[in-house]
Order: sequence, then C-alpha cells, then structure tokens
Amino acid sequence: MTKQTQTTFQWHQIAICIIIAFTFFMSGFISERVFEHLPHLEDEVAYLYQARIFAGGQIVVDSPQPTSAYWQPFVVDYAETGNRFGKYTPGWSALLAIGVVLGYEQIVNMLVSALTVALVYRLGREIFNPDVGLIGALLVAFSPAALLLNGTLMSHTTGLFFTTLFIYAYWRIEKNRQTIPWGIVAGVSLGILAATRPLTTLGIGLPFIIWSGVRLLFVLNQPKQFVSRLLPLLTLSVFALFFASSIPAFSQVATGDYQQNLYELVWSYDRIGFGDCCGRNFHRLQKAVNHARFDLSLTAADLFGWQFEPVTDEMIRHLQTESDYYEGTGYSFYLLPLGIIIGLQLLSPLVKRWHTVLMFLWAIGSIGWIWLALDQNASLVGLAPDISSNITFTWVWIITALIWLFAPMLMWYHYNKQTPEISYTWLLVSVVGSVVIIQMLYWIGSQRYSTRYYYEALSASALLTAIPFATLIRYGAKMLKQSRIWRMTIYTALLVLCVFTLVNYSLPRVNALYRFNGISPELIEQVQSARSDDRPILAIINGVSTGDDRVRWRAYASLMAITSPYLDSDIVAVRATSETMRQDLIADYPNRQVIDIDAIGNDAIVRLDG
Repeated sequence: MTKQTQTTFQWHQIAICIIIAFTFFMSGFISERVFEHLPHLEDEVAYLYQARIFAGGQIVVDSPQPTSAYWQPFVVDYAETGNRFGKYTPGWSALLAIGVVLGYEQIVNMLVSALTVALVYRLGREIFNPDVGLIGALLVAFSPAALLLNGTLMSHTTGLFFTTLFIYAYWRIEKNRQTIPWGIVAGVSLGILAATRPLTTLGIGLPFIIWSGVRLLFVLNQPKQFVSRLLPLLTLSVFALFFASSIPAFSQVATGDYQQNLYELVWSYDRIGFGDCCGRNFHRLQKAVNHARFDLSLTAADLFGWQFEPVTDEMIRHLQTESDYYEGTGYSFYLLPLGIIIGLQLLSPLVKRWHTVLMFLWAIGSIGWIWLALDQNASLVGLAPDISSNITFTWVWIITALIWLFAPMLMWYHYNKQTPEISYTWLLVSVVGSVVIIQMLYWIGSQRYSTRYYYEALSASALLTAIPFATLIRYGAKMLKQSRIWRMTIYTALLVLCVFTLVNYSLPRVNALYRFNGISPELIEQVQSARSDDRPILAIINGVSTGDDRVRWRAYASLMAITSPYLDSDIVAVRATSETMRQDLIADYPNRQVIDIDAIGNDAIVRLDG
C-alpha cells in the first residue's frame, strides 16, 4: 500500500467517524424534539408494551380484568389462554427490551443506526472502493427516511442494520475468509431480521438464496469446492432458522398454537396474499401496483431528500393524512440506473458486448412486464377482461417478475472471481427490486412514517447511487493533476447537497409528524400537576365506547406509553365507560390516588374538580 493510499484511507476513516457521530446524535435529537420520546403509531405502542413484558422477565402477562379497561391498540387479550401480548413477532420487542432495562428505550435505535452507517461504509469500501463506501454512508445518514425512523420506536432501523450486516457477512463468506464464523454472523442476522420483519426478510433473503444456488450449481462437478461452499451456507441456514423459530415459539406460548398468525387476532384479514382472504377488500394486482406507485412517489423524495422545491402546507397535509400520490417531485431514483450501468459495465473491461445486448433486452422485457400490470384494461386469452383483478394472473405476474429479476445472476456469475463488484451490483439491484415486489403481497402500503416497507433496501440503494459519484471522483482525479483538489471539490458539493436537503426537505418533512395523532406529553404533565401527594396514580379515562364521541386510543396514548404491563408503574391508566366500572377500578387500586380524565374522541383533559 502506498503512502498516498494510506492517507486516503485515513481521511475516509476520519470522515466516517464524523458521519457515525452525526447519525447517533440526530437519532436522539429527533426522538426528543419531534417525537418527545413517545410512541405516535399503534405499532410503537404494541412494540413498547411487549418490550416491557420481556424486560420484566416474562413472555406474556395475564390479561387484567376487565380487559376493556386496559385495552391498547395491537395488544391482544387472548381469551383461550388468558394471556396478554403484542401482536407482532418478538424480534424487535426483545431488542427494545434492552433499552427498557437501561431506562432509555431510544438508545437501541440510536446505536444500531450508527452501526448501520459504519457497515454501509465497510461494505461499499470492500466491494467497490472507499469512495463508494463513504458516499453510501453519507447518503444513508442524511436520508429523510432514516432520520425519521431512527427517532422512533419502530422496528425498521434495526431491520436495516441486520439487513446490512447479513449482506456484509455473506460477502465475507464469498471472500473465503473464516467462512464458518461469518456464516454464523449471516445466519444470526437473517434470523433476527426474520423474527423482526418476516415479509421483508423474504424480500432480502430471496436474492441470496438464488445466488447461493447459482454458486453451488457451477461447482457441482467439483466435490471439494462444492463442500467448501455448502458448509457456510448450511451454517447460515441453521442459525437463521433457529432465530426465526422464535416466531412460532412465541405464538405457542401466547395462544397454545404455534401456527397462529397473531396479526389475525386483531384484524382477521391482516394476512399476506391475494383474494378475499387478504385485506379489507379483495387484495389483487391492481391494488398492489397502485400501492407501489403511491409509495414510490414518496420514496423518490424520502430516500435521499432530493426534492428541490420547498415543503408546502399541501405536502405536509399529505404526509399527515394521505397515502396516494405525493404532490412533490423527488429525484432520489435518478442516479440508480447510472449506478447500475457503471457497476455492471465500466468497472470492468471484461464484460462482453453480447452481455450488454442481453441486458438491454432484459430491460425492455422488464418495462413490458411492468406496463402489463399498469394497464388496468388489458386482457389476455383465457383470463378475465381485467387481468389485474385475476388472482391467478396476479400470482403469475409476481412470480415471473421475481424470476426475471434474478435471471441475470446466471450471466454475472462468470465475472465473480475477477470482478465481484459486477455480481454484487446485481445482488444490490435484486435486493431493491425484490423488496418492492415482495411487499406487493401485503394488502396495504405505508407513507406516514415514510415508505417504511421499503426501508430495509436503503443500504443497497445508497451504494448503487454512490457509484456514479465515486466514478466521477476516480476519473476526474486521473484526468486532473490536482486530484486532491478535485476530490475535495466533489465531496464539498456532496456535503452542500446533503445539508441543503436536510434543511429544505428532511427537517420540515420529519417535523410534519410533531405531535402527530395529537400525542404529546401534555396529558402526562397535567396528571402529574393534579397529584396531591406521593402516592402512585390511577388515571381513569372516562368516556363512552360507542358513537361518534367514543374515546379513541389517541386521546390517552401518552398515558398508555407510561403504563407498565405489570401495572406497577407510577401512573396506571385505565378506561371506564360507566360510573359502576369506575368504582370497581378504584376498588382494585386502594393505595393509589385517583385522577379522573374526561375524554371525547381524540381529546382528553384532566378533571379539575377531582
């Protein structure tokens, strides 16, 4: 290694440390200033509730009676077993329990968000070059989606970390460096990801399953090499299945049935697939495509914040209330195709022309297949006039799209030994595409907390987008005598772009969720101000359970967030729908001071007359 190379690496390492510190700080800053350390979505309420159960040393708790008084969104009271638990798979809640034990739940997302940035740098540096790694890490750190989700109690930040760690560990396996230990790391990462976000894991795992099959296929006639490749993959699989088995194990403890989908205990239609079984109204290709189009319109801005028009009041209203086409114009996707082309072609002179022709034909076929799904009035022989509503065609479209996405791996395998950046460019493309396609199996999209169903593909998207910038640095440095000045110029421009997007788009976009759903610490402060002595508090939310004025969870969500599942917290919030029920609840807590709260709809106020 030359002296110049050593200096370059030292410069990159200093820069990545600054980016890591920025990520850690912003996660805590947004959690405090925007979300005020409180859950703002039903998902967060359930995650936190289950995390506190785990932190107390139990898997479930007994359902308190009457269950209606203690109801929380996405928390299940299962009558057959008398157990209470969150509906979600146990992975994220188990990790969040670490923060609960430490007394600061947000620390988990703060730490893993910083570690993700470090991993993106390491992955990009090893596969491509230090500039790709550093620029990719910079894009992840300044991503509006990352800034938003890192400040919440949602599972996606941890999901992105384990996704990136899995990809890095798999890369190390391929490099034949301590393959069994790295197989364990990859398996643990994929297993925890599965226990945290099962459907996303399918999208992340499929490209690597296919790639593993391709790698084994080409050495079938070489027993020694076949075994050396197979052993770390078997190790990976064993550990992944072990951690993923926590899902049926959790269902078994909670319900007595390891096959029970806990999501369906809240909404019977909350399942993956197509037809009358799935979604509120017959999930099908037409809906799947529409949700993807809507969500990708926001992803174009949320991915890297590349929206150059200011965030308007209309955009903020969309972010708070709508889930269709986003009104702003985002440019975050614009460099992805260029990154793919450079990654597949210009990084190596070995790529044959006929491969370029095949990829051009592949792209044409992709556009045609997507157009077929977008054409709502298309018809095919033997199918209903509106094929987008035909379940058989829906499955054919999804499966064919995945096969078409993975097919080029057979071609790029031949370059893997000499230029692994080519095959890994396509693996990163496959991760992005697979996540988008697999999420179409679910009946609803997501925009409120960014397009979070795509979030675990952020690292792959950032590295692909970093390739054009790194190539500009590389070739510009070769052409100019003052390479350091050129490098500094490009990085300065990138930093200016990141700061601009932070101020112009990211902060207004994230701040649109300040006190979202009307949730704030104000009700907690009112309850604390109303206490007359040092006794713990029983906060009784009084209101009707039916009609337009029925009490909704948002009215007292902040009190839910500080009520322990073990009912031993300083404040225990309960809900009474009648005076008789109120008196019964008071009798259940003779040693607590009673503070009444009157609630209508999403609003609640402490009763001043006691």
